[in-house]
Amino acid sequence: MLIIPTRPYTPDEIREIIRIRAEEMEIELSSEALEKLVEIGSKTSLRYAVQLLEPARIIAGDRGSSRIEVEDVERARKLFIDSTVSTEYLKQYEKLFLK
Repeated sequence: MLIIPTRPYTPDEIREIIRIRAEEMEIELSSEALEKLVEIGSKTSLRYAVQLLEPARIIAGDRGSSRIEVEDVERARKLFIDSTVSTEYLKQYEKLFLK
């Protein structure tokens, strides 16, 4: 058996991964929006931060911009919560669900 130790990504690594992914998706990000995604990726997961790129792009487009700003990321985050928050909601409101 081979055990490979892993470690969480650093903010710099998260920043670079998100930057590359945005470039591949042809998404223009403001530096503030990128930093917000790095913060989200550090607190939740890199996967969640990357998954917010497309909804944020759509939100930016709705306001007539091709560039994602912080408010677009924050709005996308409110619309698409991460799995940890979703689980907390389910636990908090489980008595209200049908059984």
